Amino acid sequence: MQQNNLIGKIYVILALAVVFFLASLHAGRFFGVAFEAQKAEESAARAFTVEEAQKLLTDATTLEHLSADEAVVRDRNNRRIGRLLHTQPLAKHIIGYGSYLPIIIGIDADDKITGLLLQKNDETPGFVKRLEKLGFFASWNGQAASEAVNLPVDAVSRATMTSRATIESLRLRLAEYVKVEQIRRQIDYRALAIEVTAWVFLLVAFCGCFAPARLAKYRKIYLFFAILVPGFLLGRFFSVELLYNWAINGIPFSSHLFMVALVALAIVIPLLSGRSWYCTWYCPYGAAQELLGHACSKKIEPTGRAARILRYLRPAFLFVIAMLLITGVSFSLSSIEPFSAFMLASASQAVLVLAGVFLALSLVIRRPWCNYFCPSGQIVEMLRVGVADHHEKPADGEAHEMKIHAVLNVLLAIAIIILLMSPARIGNNGEFKPTQPTKSEVDKMSGSSTVSVSPVVPAAGQAASVATNPTLTTIYERKSVRSFTGEPVSREMLTELVRAGMAAPTARNRQPWQFVVISEKPAMLSLAEKLPYAKMLASAGAAIIVCGDLEIARAGDTESMWMLDCSAATQNILLAAESMGLGAVWTAAFPYADRIAAVNEVVMLPEYVVPLCVIPVGRPTGTDRPKDKWKPERLHWEHFSPASGAAEVK
Repeated sequence: MQQNNLIGKIYVILALAVVFFLASLHAGRFFGVAFEAQKAEESAARAFTVEEAQKLLTDATTLEHLSADEAVVRDRNNRRIGRLLHTQPLAKHIIGYGSYLPIIIGIDADDKITGLLLQKNDETPGFVKRLEKLGFFASWNGQAASEAVNLPVDAVSRATMTSRATIESLRLRLAEYVKVEQIRRQIDYRALAIEVTAWVFLLVAFCGCFAPARLAKYRKIYLFFAILVPGFLLGRFFSVELLYNWAINGIPFSSHLFMVALVALAIVIPLLSGRSWYCTWYCPYGAAQELLGHACSKKIEPTGRAARILRYLRPAFLFVIAMLLITGVSFSLSSIEPFSAFMLASASQAVLVLAGVFLALSLVIRRPWCNYFCPSGQIVEMLRVGVADHHEKPADGEAHEMKIHAVLNVLLAIAIIILLMSPARIGNNGEFKPTQPTKSEVDKMSGSSTVSVSPVVPAAGQAASVATNPTLTTIYERKSVRSFTGEPVSREMLTELVRAGMAAPTARNRQPWQFVVISEKPAMLSLAEKLPYAKMLASAGAAIIVCGDLEIARAGDTESMWMLDCSAATQNILLAAESMGLGAVWTAAFPYADRIAAVNEVVMLPEYVVPLCVIPVGRPTGTDRPKDKWKPERLHWEHFSPASGAAEVK
């Protein structure tokens, strides 16, 4: 049988596709496409529709949603013809006569406003009709977004509150858009240099794979740069976690072209040529093991029974991971491989220990992680040689085909049984119905690295029915997360967190809050340095600063209650983060004058806006655990009695 076993390789590809498809059922999406049961929910969550876009940009055909309140508009030729902005939820605190105003802002390719579209709202219809009749909503047409922020538009008499709310909402949303656009257009020369370095290294690695003799005498130098560039400088790897995330959320062709090229080369080269390009010429952890292994010339070479056992250790490890993904068992994919250890500031202790142990073993065993454990390497190897029912040994004695045919058959059989027998996925008529995920819609779109979780068994004293109640499960599972992986959090997810905060109860419905979201590293590091109990900001993906707006509170005679309202909003954000698979922690700013001053310095708050707390948000490492705070002695029935709660429980 030939080395390039085409049928065996196709078998491997199909097996991997089945595994990732079944794993994606727990997240409700496959390659970014939601299952039918969730399409209606996702459509309802969108701020715009194509029909609405066509009223502002007539050639609109498709929408590319950048976040919950922004979308790029394209025509039938896929050309970008403009952008849509939504005033909500950013301006939800700005109330007209009876409601906030959900307004869509159309912006063409020249950054000029094409019009405003007021969606269904609870404002008094007579006020809205008066504004439309007087051409108030057309006042911004033709204006550049940057100019429209300060456009002098007067309020309309007999619809003053509605018109003022419109003006303030538009100014707030346009100011945010202009600010973001300025950041987008700035050239980050450091990032550009890193990107160029990445592509240069990728090219050298590609050449090295097909002309290894030319680089043979420089191998040690090359290994050093393989550790430095892909590892410490880029932090970009081919991993099971990456494949899982892409299987859930789709391949990011436009935003992560380098990673797409890296994964394509890692798969296509072994598939077509039989060469192990990624493991030999790119993987920084493999390079670290090989380079460190040169320090000791004598190596332990497994023989006999030990060699036979070790031969199947790596396929078995991949098999276990596949089964955990298929069954929806909760575990962190970033912790099963040591690659994130190169990102020292955000790597978990477990990953650092894992990386350190195998680097130490590499002194006496040749690339121990690569040869005996690496699940990503196993995938590459299966693509390189396919699967067969026997081994073919050439002159050098190395087996070029892997006898894992039976293992894959078992895997596929179990996967199909799970798919067919799960009652939650099969309707009464036998029609396939995917289960609803346990995480929020936004988490499904962003691609969490943590596999969906099953309800946790309630602590002692809780009712057994709690295990089936997702709201109570989220409450009991909420914890203060202070250890983050360093992964970014999407703007869409952050928007949903703030939306959850704004759903909190508030005295007299005044909603005296403002929310400042930061994700840029300089600001995060500055706050981490200035705030004594917020050092975890350095590794968090973003932060939400919950603030009280004293002007809103004073106008409603609720100034003494703003911190209560903002506290309720903060708790909503913390619970929402838990439900979305994120980690978060409440770090106080109010009432400490030095902390308030530190926050003001970084985010430039006006005098009437007071920061209550800073909430670091990010992907948890899994080291933080919820605390059981249930104390039955503090529960009292009918009247206060120190022993009533404990006695009742007993």
